[in-house]
Amino acid sequence: MKHQKNAPPPLKKLLATAFCALSVSVFTGCIAAAAAGGAAAYYAMSDVEYTAAAPMDKAWNAALAGMKDMNLLAEAKSQSPSKSSVQAIGPNDKQVRISLKADSSEVTSISVRVGIKGDKVYSEELMAKIKSHLK
Repeated sequence: MKHQKNAPPPLKKLLATAFCALSVSVFTGCIAAAAAGGAAAYYAMSDVEYTAAAPMDKAWNAALAGMKDMNLLAEAKSQSPSKSSVQAIGPNDKQVRISLKADSSEVTSISVRVGIKGDKVYSEELMAKIKSHLK
C-alpha cells in the first residue's frame, strides 16, 4: 500500500517524532536542572558556617564585635529571638552578610557570606573574629 500525498503520516512516524521531541525537552530540562543545582551548590560552598554553643543575644553581640574588629559598619540590621542578620559593605564594595539562627536557647548557627560569588578567605577571617568574642 502506497502512502498518499495528503494523507496523514503513518502512526509509527508520528510516535517516533513525538518521542524525539519529548526526549529533547526532557534532556534539555535535565541539563538546566543540573546547571541550576551546580550553581546553588557553588553559592552555598562560599558561605562560612559555625554552630556556636551560645544563646542568640551573645552570638549577635559577637557578630557585631567581629564586624567592628574588621572595620565594617553595619548598614542594615534585623534582629529577633530566633533569626537575625546584619549587612555591611566590605572590601572592594562587596556586600557582607552575617546570618544567625537560634537552634535552641543555648545554640546559635552563624553564617558569613562576602560578595555575590563569595570571598571565602575574608569570610573565614570575619568568622574567626566573631568566634574570638564568643569565648
